[in-house]
Amino acid sequence: MGAATLADVAARAGVSVATASRALSGSRPVAPDKRRRVLEASRALGYQPNAVASALRASRTRTVGLLLPRYSTLFLSALIEAVSTSLDDHDVALVLRHADPDEAFDTHVRALRARRVDGIVLSAPSIEAGRAAVAGAGDVPVVQVGRFVDPDATDSVGLDEDRATGLLSDHLAAGGARHALAVGLDPATPADRRRLAALRTAGEQARLSLRVAAFDGSDLNGGIRAGERLVAQGFSGHDSIVAANDEVAAGLMAVLRLNAVRVPGDVQVASLLDLTPGARTHAVTTLRHPWPAMGREAVRLLQQPRRPEDDVARRVQLAPALVIAPSTRSPETVSAQEKS
Repeated sequence: MGAATLADVAARAGVSVATASRALSGSRPVAPDKRRRVLEASRALGYQPNAVASALRASRTRTVGLLLPRYSTLFLSALIEAVSTSLDDHDVALVLRHADPDEAFDTHVRALRARRVDGIVLSAPSIEAGRAAVAGAGDVPVVQVGRFVDPDATDSVGLDEDRATGLLSDHLAAGGARHALAVGLDPATPADRRRLAALRTAGEQARLSLRVAAFDGSDLNGGIRAGERLVAQGFSGHDSIVAANDEVAAGLMAVLRLNAVRVPGDVQVASLLDLTPGARTHAVTTLRHPWPAMGREAVRLLQQPRRPEDDVARRVQLAPALVIAPSTRSPETVSAQEKS
């Protein structure tokens, strides 16, 4: 049996985790009876406060800021919930801020800093925006989360791109794909360059060649424009498409089907980013990013600060889950087609 946790103490005492935290830390008043039960439960279980609790006791306001781009709120809802729940477990409040696309990200970071938050979890819309935000945070601890992180600047939690692209490439190859086209990825941006490099490496291992389509945008309209260009060019030389996200894939598939290109019969389509992680069914095979785990890891890193002698930022990389949908073929389908 592992070491007792704060949740174990709370359960034994019959109180909430927040009440148990307050009783043990003395940070806020607790009813005498509840305090007594918590202390008795702590002694009975042999509970030892960990580094997280120590860090929280030393905090200034017991608040943590979470800053996100407004347009991404839908698919980052799981991240918000995970960060909020993890902080609640330690009686720390969440201050949530959204930045509009035309707003400077670092302005919101400075606003959080002015509120004297104890730390900031940051999911930036670009690496450049993230760097500016980190600079604006000053001495407030920051953990970057998501695709657009500078791993040398602060602690970060991101996607294991090698594992992600490997899952997708292996699945497409198992469905008979040999020539893939990447759509909705911009080679001019560092994050997409890294992703394309991972795709090429995974493709080589799966014997799947990769070409990159001209960048038309990473949204629904970008997918439509890319589909129209492919149809106009005769749509030759590609048996699979890897889209930047579900929106790009949806726009592209709509154009293909309007032009009698069968998906997945003529071409398989898959997405690198699931934009509706709560959906039960999907129209496109996609990668579900581990947002809940990312949120929990971000809080853990934030509340277990690095020692002064540790100069290297910590980096956590988590693998996604492959969600298979009718836009790609299974090995069984390929085998049946070969026999017919």
